[in-house]
Amino acid sequence: MDAPSNRILPIEVTTAPPVLWHHLLQGRRLYIHGWLRYLVAVAIVAGSFFSSHVVGVKGLDIAQLLICAGVLLIYNTAVMFCVRPLCEPDLAQRHRHRLTGLSHLTITVDYLVLTYLIWLVGGAESPFLAFYLLHVVVAGVMMSRHAVYVHAAFGYLLLAGLVIGEGQGWIPKNRPEGAVPVRGEIEGRYVLTVLVVYAMLMAGAAFLTSSVAQMLREGERRLRAANRELEQLSELRRAFLHIALHDLKAPLAAISTLLTNLASEIGGPLTDRQKHWVARAQTRFKDLLGFLRDLQTLAELEVGEIAKQAKPIDLKALLTQVTEEYQDLAAQKKQTLRVAPTGPLPDVKGVERMLHEALANYITNGLKYSSEGGEIVVGAQALEHRVRIEVKDNGRGIAPEDQKRLFKEFVRIQPKDGSGPQVAGTGLGLSIVRRIVEAHGGRVGVESIEGQGSTFYLELPTTGFAGSRIEPAVGGT
Repeated sequence: MDAPSNRILPIEVTTAPPVLWHHLLQGRRLYIHGWLRYLVAVAIVAGSFFSSHVVGVKGLDIAQLLICAGVLLIYNTAVMFCVRPLCEPDLAQRHRHRLTGLSHLTITVDYLVLTYLIWLVGGAESPFLAFYLLHVVVAGVMMSRHAVYVHAAFGYLLLAGLVIGEGQGWIPKNRPEGAVPVRGEIEGRYVLTVLVVYAMLMAGAAFLTSSVAQMLREGERRLRAANRELEQLSELRRAFLHIALHDLKAPLAAISTLLTNLASEIGGPLTDRQKHWVARAQTRFKDLLGFLRDLQTLAELEVGEIAKQAKPIDLKALLTQVTEEYQDLAAQKKQTLRVAPTGPLPDVKGVERMLHEALANYITNGLKYSSEGGEIVVGAQALEHRVRIEVKDNGRGIAPEDQKRLFKEFVRIQPKDGSGPQVAGTGLGLSIVRRIVEAHGGRVGVESIEGQGSTFYLELPTTGFAGSRIEPAVGGT
């Protein structure tokens, strides 16, 4: 083995956070918003000349408006250059952090440019103030909920700073005649400005929401198609497992009978060598039966009927029952197997046969990997909204790098230096425990120190079966 470690490394087996369609479309959304930003820049240029030469708005700072449009075009071109190669979903997933950073940058710069433009065309009295709401919509489409609140607060601070600054005289006022009411009167030029502004605002909002809705519909269509394919594959796998297990039962029963007859010397006495061969064949046959039993459990888990079969379970009685069943096996290795004193335990809802299998796997795992004279202790305790069951041994322990893969299929950990018992098996036991417990809304894990032993645990929710999945704890249990 590797050098002993003095640190417990709690490992909780949970599925990785799912990659959402929202994440896969992040590059495409940035690209669409880039084209919208180009339209805004063009609208600034066209609107400046249209307002001053056609509508007759007086006092517009055309030069500053054109500079704003130029800055918008330059920085947007740079953003589009970075985003264009990342529009495909697989590339967006790999470069998600980069795209998130670009989203933050573009929204922040857009707020700053918008604030300056609003100041140029009326400040606190500008009809363009409503575009702050459009930017909140953009942030909501692009970012997480937390980020949306942060950007909305940033935009509000800019708006408040502009209004308060003009009100206190800290910021000079720009009041182009025709873009804002003059002397409290609403004239035709101002009405036309308001109509144009809100037409642009509503068109932009419609474009953004319809684009997002279209992407979501496309994502849903792809997910439904993928789900149908997965259901078909899952059904084929279930059918294959059931047929294979059914067809194997008869020949295996015949083999078992023949081996028993041979061992009983019904057909005549056996030599010592023949007895050794028969004993080895029976041992391997037991391993095969265990493997088929594991496959049968996996097939039942695939059916998805666990929730319908769930009933309240007396955990204390279950722990006592499973522990008593393996006393003979513990005695053969001169090991101690006992249930630790426990306080009151709430009932959990589940399939008792399945949870019995999970606990049996934990106990047999401890018996297999502990040396002669070892002790295996089964315990349970009530926690907040859950019950934690532990199977603790004082065996050789597990290296940190091995703990991370324990609950995967077909994984068996053997001592690196060849010391300790060499354990046979399929490596399905702990993966079956994980699947059973997760199907019950719980979680599994291990805490271990090399040379001192291991504690395998499972946690089950007490608030009901459906919809009560235990969330993974951060940094341990």
